[in-house]
Amino acid sequence: MPLTEKHVKIISERPLNDTLDPFRDKLRDFNETSDPRQEDIASLLSALVASPAAFSLPSPDESGSVAVKLLSILQYVRGGEIKTQQFHPLVRHVIADSPDIDVWEAVFTVIDSLSTLTPPPSSIAPTFKGTPIKTSSSRLADSETRDVVEGELFFEIKDCTFRNVKGFCDKFFDSRRWRKEQKAMLKGMMTAHDGKRWTDFPTPSDEKPVWDWFRALEERFLADASYKLHTTKTAHQFQERRGQMDIFFQTPAKKTDGTFWYKHVLVVGEQKKSYDTGRFKADLLQITRYVRGVFADQPTRRFVHAFSLCASTMELWVFDRSGPYSSGPFDIHDEPDKFARAFVGYATMDDDAMGLDTFIERKDGHRCVILDDLNGNESKIRLRSPIVRQKAVVCRGTTCFETRNSHVAKFSWASDKRKLEVEQLKLAEERGVKGVAKVVAHRRITTIAEIRDGLEFLERHRFRDEDVHADDPPSTTASTNSSGQKRKSSSDHTSDDASGSKKRRSNSQKSRLVRELNDQLSIGRAKPSLYTPGEDLWENRIYSCLVVSPAGRVISDFRTIKELLESMQDAIKAHQSLYVNGNILHRDISANNIIITKPETADGFKGMLIDLDLAKVRHSGPSGARHQTGTMQFMAVEVLRKADHTYRHDLESFFYVLLWMCVRQSWNNGFAGEEKPRKVSLLRKWEIGGFQDIADAKEGHMTVNSLERIMSEFPEALDVVKPLCLRIRKILFPLDQDERMSFGTPAGDPDQLYAPILAAYDAAISDR
Repeated sequence: MPLTEKHVKIISERPLNDTLDPFRDKLRDFNETSDPRQEDIASLLSALVASPAAFSLPSPDESGSVAVKLLSILQYVRGGEIKTQQFHPLVRHVIADSPDIDVWEAVFTVIDSLSTLTPPPSSIAPTFKGTPIKTSSSRLADSETRDVVEGELFFEIKDCTFRNVKGFCDKFFDSRRWRKEQKAMLKGMMTAHDGKRWTDFPTPSDEKPVWDWFRALEERFLADASYKLHTTKTAHQFQERRGQMDIFFQTPAKKTDGTFWYKHVLVVGEQKKSYDTGRFKADLLQITRYVRGVFADQPTRRFVHAFSLCASTMELWVFDRSGPYSSGPFDIHDEPDKFARAFVGYATMDDDAMGLDTFIERKDGHRCVILDDLNGNESKIRLRSPIVRQKAVVCRGTTCFETRNSHVAKFSWASDKRKLEVEQLKLAEERGVKGVAKVVAHRRITTIAEIRDGLEFLERHRFRDEDVHADDPPSTTASTNSSGQKRKSSSDHTSDDASGSKKRRSNSQKSRLVRELNDQLSIGRAKPSLYTPGEDLWENRIYSCLVVSPAGRVISDFRTIKELLESMQDAIKAHQSLYVNGNILHRDISANNIIITKPETADGFKGMLIDLDLAKVRHSGPSGARHQTGTMQFMAVEVLRKADHTYRHDLESFFYVLLWMCVRQSWNNGFAGEEKPRKVSLLRKWEIGGFQDIADAKEGHMTVNSLERIMSEFPEALDVVKPLCLRIRKILFPLDQDERMSFGTPAGDPDQLYAPILAAYDAAISDR
């Protein structure tokens, strides 16, 4: 990226001098076919971080210094998570002994291209760094294979996909409400249809001729459209490893080098030479994978448009956070008006119809959102760069921004069956809870029901090759209007099985048994949640923005062992206060929801508990939401086996967080020295497989012998934490009369567990 006058001034005042001289000889063997070595890039980045200019230069997005951004990238390089080919331009400038300005410009390009990996400065790290991952694809890196990603995406959409949604085209492509220029484009485009077919449409419908036909229509009739159609000429035109979509719409770029970015994509397209009903699932998953990439880079977007064109059969799609739904397939020759309205619509939609985040103001390079403060007054909050996002489609889509005043703004799609987090936080404060984040401002933005208003949904689409071929889908006799409520319908059940659906049965007990069998067959698959379809055909979610205080560093950013232990202990105290004084159970203790805080700004707490999205008032009965709660790696054994969630299960999750920090995170935080971590950790079994697999693995790991094997993965510096782990294990998993480990919650006063666990932390901290 080009440097500003401010950047140039800082660089000239703080020259690199001979800082990079030691690296030239090491890097001279580099060429275009041989990538630099990981250790050489790591050393080079370390030198740049330590240079005088690095801490003075603001990063490209001005959310911190270049030094902080490079430190984050350095961690990923050392972990082998970034390919060194990303650094080719920078290395060439180092070898050539280029001027400092060229070197730093190359550094800025690296930071900008890896912007999704770099968190904000740790001193102002997000209060909500991460959220419970209810969808499996969120746990997958972009580098995972297509089969892996699409396999997980299937479990996101298989129970919430709809086709032939009534009112689809009238809602999204109603030409009667179009502007004069849009109607003119539509009228002109229809002249390319001769009454029977689109003239010049290629037969056979090979990829390039179809793309050329699209471009010809665009040049003739849509020259003045807001958005332009693009097609990929090579297999690597998208910067990110998220798939190379065939065809898509985006805002015309003022200057381009032929590289595309998901953050610019507005409409996703997929084109196939032939129409094959047997490929419906595969084609939809391919589109879903692209949509996942769009949501990842446009995390506050409300919904994403997509389409497929297989030979002359087209299907129009919309993806929101409750799943995908479509117009149903149609032949573009037989229904030319529907095709033309879609083409013109995609090219000319306003931001609201496109599903963009119209609730965020953009002016003078700043982003702001208007919320209501605690007094009911409007408050304009300036947002900095996003610091948390979910890489999934059907999910809460939690996105967090650091705000200008170092609070945290959290956007999230919560189930309307749950009490909103803002209500839980206010209730906790009213009841005198200590150690939990406090509300600064809030705004309800929209709901899925409002987005789907005017649409009529029939039965969920049943995929032909689900885990178990149940004779009946979750619902066979209901349709739903935009409020998500059932009503009777005589419509035929839609299926991608051309031979038609099997005989349906409505026995609810059998449906439940089928779902349980599906859970048991999920060996080797990480399903998105403990999912049970609810009464409604789709889940209505409420989209809101919540600003909370104080900010802090996530527990995974601990810098000393004492800081880790003190923060964990205070977070447990916060949980106790929330449960005992607030009568609220958190239900999602994870490494993402414990923060390290400054006592002077956090009521004396060195660690606090955050994210009450999934919290529940005790004894309030089932929420009716579709998911049980927890983050996979940290969920208690009994919760994984679908037991009712108790305070003891949260304490078990705290223990798993402690182990995770010692086994997995400490190696990245400078505690290892020359030691090397185990190639495949035993804790890998806590994040791979079905719920039963993970429960079984954790149960086995909680024996003394197995726990000692896990602790053997600690860096030597963390040996001092081992006695604490053994004490907590004994408290949480005592032996019963038959000398079997107990995983249940004891009756009586909760202090019988809180007190000894907190005392164990006291002893460990005093030994430091």
